[in-house]
Formats: sequence, C-alpha cells, structure tokens
Amino acid sequence: MDPRTKFNILPLLLALSFSPLYGLEDADDLLSMSLNELLNIEVVTATKIAEKSDNAPATVHVISESTIRTRGYRNLKDVLEDIPEVEIQSNAVAEFNNYYTFRGISGNDRFIVLLNGFRFNSPTGSPHVIENNYPLVNVKRVEVILGPASALYGADAFGGIVNIITKDGDKSQGGSADLGAGRFGTREASLSYSRNFGQVYASVTAYGYESDEPTLPDFYPDEYAWYNNQYRNEGLVLVSPFIPVEQELDAEQQGRPYETPNEAQYINIAVQTGNFSFGYATNTESHSSSTGMRPEFNLFVEDAIFEIEVESMYIKHTHRADNDRWFLDSSLWKGTYELTPASKFLNTFTVYRDGFKYADAQTVKAEQQLTYLFENNSTFIAGLSYEDISALPKSGDLPFAFNPNVPAASQDLFYIGTNTTDQNGNDLTVSQQFFDVSYRNLGAYMQYVFKASEKAHITLGARFDDNTRYGSTFNPRAGLVYSPTDKVKLKLLYGSGFLAPSPYVALQHYGSFITVDEGGNATNDPEETAGLFGPFWHLPNPDLEPEELDTYEASLSWYANDHLGIFLNGYHNTVSNRVVNSAQFGREFQGIPVDFAEVPINAGESTSYGGTLRLNLLYPIGQVNLNAYLAYSLSDGDIDDTPLTYSAEDTVRFGAEISYRDFSVAPRILWRSESRHFLVDDNGSNFENDSYSVTHLFVRYDDLLHRGNTRLGAYLRVQNLFDKRYANVPFAQFEAFTATPQDPRHVGGGISITF
Repeated sequence: MDPRTKFNILPLLLALSFSPLYGLEDADDLLSMSLNELLNIEVVTATKIAEKSDNAPATVHVISESTIRTRGYRNLKDVLEDIPEVEIQSNAVAEFNNYYTFRGISGNDRFIVLLNGFRFNSPTGSPHVIENNYPLVNVKRVEVILGPASALYGADAFGGIVNIITKDGDKSQGGSADLGAGRFGTREASLSYSRNFGQVYASVTAYGYESDEPTLPDFYPDEYAWYNNQYRNEGLVLVSPFIPVEQELDAEQQGRPYETPNEAQYINIAVQTGNFSFGYATNTESHSSSTGMRPEFNLFVEDAIFEIEVESMYIKHTHRADNDRWFLDSSLWKGTYELTPASKFLNTFTVYRDGFKYADAQTVKAEQQLTYLFENNSTFIAGLSYEDISALPKSGDLPFAFNPNVPAASQDLFYIGTNTTDQNGNDLTVSQQFFDVSYRNLGAYMQYVFKASEKAHITLGARFDDNTRYGSTFNPRAGLVYSPTDKVKLKLLYGSGFLAPSPYVALQHYGSFITVDEGGNATNDPEETAGLFGPFWHLPNPDLEPEELDTYEASLSWYANDHLGIFLNGYHNTVSNRVVNSAQFGREFQGIPVDFAEVPINAGESTSYGGTLRLNLLYPIGQVNLNAYLAYSLSDGDIDDTPLTYSAEDTVRFGAEISYRDFSVAPRILWRSESRHFLVDDNGSNFENDSYSVTHLFVRYDDLLHRGNTRLGAYLRVQNLFDKRYANVPFAQFEAFTATPQDPRHVGGGISITF
C-alpha cells in the first residue's frame, strides 16, 4: 500500500477539528515565578534520571509546553532553529530537505531523536528528515542535549540528543484540536485525545500537513534564469556538470509546471496500565527531490519526491522495590525506516528519466536497566542492551518502483541507461546491485552520580559496545557540577562519542551510465553506440570504521536576581577517523569505466570550538509579562587544516514573549554570518552564503470563546516577516546551488479549541 494513502490523515483531521475536545492545561503563571523557577526544569535525558536541568552534567536546553505555545513553535525544526550552537541550512538537501549542524559537527546522522526516551529516527543511522513530520502536538517539553552521549545511548549519540516528551505521563484527560492555513496552499490540522478506561490510560494524537510551497523562480529570477528561459521555453537541460552540453528533454518532460509539494503525517498512540506502558508512533514526510538543486540539472515537477516513513514501537515495564530504593526498567523496542517506493529523482544522474529509490531498515532492541538510589541522594545505574539490525541501504537509481514484497534479485532491476544494445546488437544491460546487511550489537553501560557535598555533584560513566559489523568501542564520560551559591552554577564536563558507519554511509551508491561511441563521445544513436561510460559515480565502501569524538566543555550560570540570568559556556570538539569522500579517477564500476568517482573512507581529523553568551530576562510590568532572551554564539575550527563548513562563525538570536492575560506576541530574530560550503572556487576559497537576518512573528489570543472548560483561541504566524531574499548553504556538489534561495514571507494562521 502506498504510505501516502495509508497515512493521508489531513482530510480526516480537517473534518474532526471542530469536535468537542479537551482543554489545554493552564499556562505557567509567569507573574509569580522567578527566572530560576522558570528555567530550571526537571529533565531526564542527560543521565536517564530525573533531575533539575541546572544539576544535569550536560548542556541542556528545555523547551516547555508554555514556551511552545507562546512562541508558536509548530515543529521540531522551529525549536532547533532557536537553540544556540545549532545551525540549520534550510531547503538545502535533496534527500533530507534541511541540513543540521550541532556545535560545528554537521550532518543529520550525527544526533538522534527520541520520543519519550525511545529512538524515533532511522534505527540504522541514515540521515533523518526533520521537518513537519515532528509536530509539537500533545508535547509537554523538548529536551535538547548538546554534546556526545554515547556513554549512555551508544551509536549515533554523537553531537547531541533531542528528546520529545509527550503529556501522556501526566495522564490528563480530554483533547485539543488545531486547524491552520496559510500562503502557498499550506494546510495543517491536529487532533489529540486522552482518557482513562478504568485502570487503563490511553491517548491518541494525529497531525497532517500539506503545502504547495512557493514557486521560487517567481521570487529569485536570477538564480532560476535557466528554468525561466531554457527549460520553460525550449525544454533544455545540461547533460551533466561534467559534460555541460545542452540536451532537449523528451516531449513528456518539457514545459511541466513548477511543483514542489510538501506533505507530512504523524500518529502517536500511548497506553499505560499499572507498571506497564506501550507506545507506537509513526511519521511520514515527502518533499521535492530537487530541493536546493540547480534547474540546469534537475526537474522541479510534482512526481519528483523524496518520501520517508519512520515507525517506533515499544513496551516497557518498571518494577520498584518496596522501599523505593531501587527499580528495574525492562523494555523491548522496534524501530523501522523506509525510503518509500514512490521516491524518485529526475535529474542529471538519472539521465532525466524516472530514477526511483528504495531503502529499508529495522532494529529490535531489548534493554534492562537497574537504578539504585543511595541515602545521600547519590545514584547508580547499570544497563545491558541487545540489538538485532537489518537493512537494505539506499539503492542506486531504479528504472521503476521497487516492490518491497518481492526479493530484489527477482525484480529484473537494471541501472538506468544500460538497457540498450551496442552497434553490433550486443546487450549492454547491467543488473542493479543490492547490499543487504544484518548485524547485532551488545551494549553495557554504568553511571554513578556521586553527591560529594551539598555543593558538588560528580558524574562518572562509561559504555562498551560490541558490534558484529564494525567491532568494539568504549566511551567514557565525566562531569562536575559545583554550586558555590544558590545563584551560581559551574559545570566542567568531558564526553566521548562514536558514530557508527551506517549502511547508508558505507553502502549507498549513485551515479549514471551513458552510451558512447568508439571515440568515447556521448551518443543516443544505437548505430553509433560502442559501449557504456560513467561520468560520475559514488561508490560503496563496506570497510568503514566508526568516527570518534572527544568533547571538553565548561559552563557558568548566574541568576543575578529573580529577573535576570546570565549564562556562559564553551566547548572544544575533536573528531578523529572522519568519514570523507575520496576523489578517485580512472575507476570502474560493474566493469564499466568511470571518469570521476568518490568513495567514503576514514581519513583526517576535525576540530570545532566555540561557545555562547546568553541573557534571559523575566520582568513583570503590572499584568504584562516580558520574557526575553538574547544569545551570541561563536563557532570556529578546521577540517584537516581547511575552514570549518556549515557553521557560521557568529550567530545572534533574540526573542521575546510579551503576554497580557490571554494575549501574547512573540517576535524572534536570527542573524547569522557567512557559512562555508565544502566546495571551493577557482581561487581555492570555499563558496559561502552572505550573512543575513530573518525575523519571525507569532501572535496568539486564547480566549475568543470560553464556556465552561471549552476555550477557543486564534493565532497568526509570519515567517520571514520583512520578506528578505537570502540563502543557505546546500549539502551537494556541482549539480546544486552554492547558496540555495530561501522561502519568501509566509503568512498563516488558525484556530485552536480545547475542552
């Protein structure tokens, strides 16, 4: 079944959005809270033990339900854009849309996303899409941990962890709904409902999003001049970045309208009874597979999409001792990932024919964790986990959609451009190669949080993993949290991490074959065809080893009074055994000559260092409350003695929430200096985007109608308030922009109802 049919829940949500639903819990009473009380929220992600964020041995950012509602955060991307030391290159990657950097460490596979403590992204480490598929519906808080956490969480907890915690643990009853619309044909709806059935508590949440997205050639005529002229008027593209010869497209591909639709769906079900809990969540996301690409080499048409589906399912049991001194958590989790059969490219690599893609992966994990609480409030945890993993890494470009119900070898799939004959009638067809893998991982970890005194907490921990595919790793951590006064907190931290060579990184391959004559010149004439040739191929390397990370960091927080907080932190990362693409010439693939190939290898080292100075102000003026923040972040470093890429040296974030009773307005401003592309120009300097600032605005009123426990509210959201033209840096090579245009102003609004 097509996942878009299976999970096309938006029409249903639109129909249900005005049903009687339950009320949102009251907003935090900011007028009676100090800044310390507001910011020092209990967290669980840093140590797997509930503790105040100020005491956690990590750099922790907590986004509460109240903040989500007041600032108008719609999805996880909105939240991460406001986190210091996180950088997002939007609309920058054909596959996963946005490209993320945590503290100078770039890549969507270098951090993990959890939902209530269980993994909710690709279970084998494929770079994940973070867009509207992670909506903040029925969410109590989001915990963002910056820095490695492999000492507790193992593989891929490299640059950080994002843990979305829903309100199900509160066992509140009722429901909420939201219905929104906006510019560029944007439509979204959400529904959440919870109820007790005797001793059983259950909740269900659903969300749907659809958008036509802006027609960028109308807003960026210079960048899309080829589309507006050669493609739209004459049906022309270029053969490849390596063969810049004009090619006329087939008639069915000429003159098609510019269409880059975006869709997302999300479902979450939770059930709790006694000491047992069960959770199921799934999300799907599809976007244009020409995102961030140049129109000379890519077609911007409706059916060129990249679509993923992620599922997570768990059952957990907690056994507590009679004296509450120790408890045992037992869990079984299954995660799946699928690059759906509908996914395809229409670009230079597919010779402008349908180039379908497919990938799938699944992991089953059993984990046992013991937690012991000492009389002096020190804690000890120890855990053991076993994972069984299997994956079919991302395929090459397929001539027709993959059938998941039929073995790959039985589908007669071939490499695009090879199903032809030469001038002598010899068949040139080359069958697709698939790289199925299966492996297992055994992990053991321990952590001791020692309360040395009322002012000092020491954390020591380590994890050992033994993997049947890439061997063994050992990752320690250490931390000191010291409080000389009630208003001052000092943290000194060390952490290590490893990034497993995912099947995606090690075994994916892509490129194209073209037919050539006896002189090696491209030809489409069968009577002149002498053979096949590959202008470019990305080739697999199954022998990759894990990347390793060491991080040192320090932070100081000072609550000057009940209204003002000053926070300063610094970090230093060293990544060794990095996976990089090695340029190689004169290679062969499937026995066919390849002019230029790139192959992933372990080579070199990178460093990144920086920090953030942040001010938070919470100030009541009568019944008006001002909650504002200002943060300056510095990021620098090098990659094998070359400049750090995908990380602006200077970033400033400003935001404010101005609230009066049920009315609030929240402006946010992001200013970022230039970020570098990994490609260099003729002078040896990295391509980069220009510095820019962008402003967002959110306005909310929560009491349009208030009858009993039922409340009706409305909101207005404006992205890119001043309609700036600016660019981010894409993660692609010669077929992409060196600075990809960003969306113009987007205005949207909606209503919400609670009961």
